[in-house]
Amino acid sequence: LADWLAAPLLDVSAINARLDAVAELVADPSLTTHLRDALAQIYDIQRLLARATTGRASPRDLSFIGRTLAVLPKVKAKLAARTSALLEQLDERLDLCADVRGPLELALVEECPLVARDGGFIRSGYRADLDGLRALTAGGKLWIAEYQAAECQRTGIPNIKVGFNSVFGYYLEVTHAQRDKIPADYIRKQTVKNAERYITPELKEHEEKVLTAEERTKELELEIFAQLRDLVAAAAARLQATANALAEI
Repeated sequence: LADWLAAPLLDVSAINARLDAVAELVADPSLTTHLRDALAQIYDIQRLLARATTGRASPRDLSFIGRTLAVLPKVKAKLAARTSALLEQLDERLDLCADVRGPLELALVEECPLVARDGGFIRSGYRADLDGLRALTAGGKLWIAEYQAAECQRTGIPNIKVGFNSVFGYYLEVTHAQRDKIPADYIRKQTVKNAERYITPELKEHEEKVLTAEERTKELELEIFAQLRDLVAAAAARLQATANALAEI
């Protein structure tokens, strides 16, 4: 708007085209109101795009681009079947960029953080491997319960318990009364009152997965974030054209 005021149009046909568009909007208060409501939900794509193309975008920046793209169908719907040539042209220039919007909406949570390194901005269900890592980070309670039940059945020891402490990690605890049933693959870790604690190769493998899961979760989220940022950057020309059309509207 500042540019338009500082550099008024000199071409008569361009002036008339703009005046015709303004006249149509003024004559239709309902149309203008709906456009205002839609435009109020739009973020500064030019600024966000600049951050994405220079590698400085945050997860929140990408989510704002996705939210803006989600509003574009409403804007196009209001511009459809207009009589002024300029409004028709603006409608045609709005690229919905569905190939960008789709992945952003599928991947990013509603409220994204400002900093990517802390993670927590990729939706559950977006990537099975990420969901698996998060389940391990949360403690893998279901796996532990299933493993404990399986070991009770395999060994014939009904009261095996799987526990964890910061010194020994995960362990299987068996009472002294059941020590004669201990399988050969149980490796003794610690003696406690009335019981022995053991580790197995399978439980040790699970422990290593759990201990590294949190770090790998953050790394994987950063990888996904970089892919989304590159997707936005690759569509920069189309997004910029859309931003220009929105600015004129």
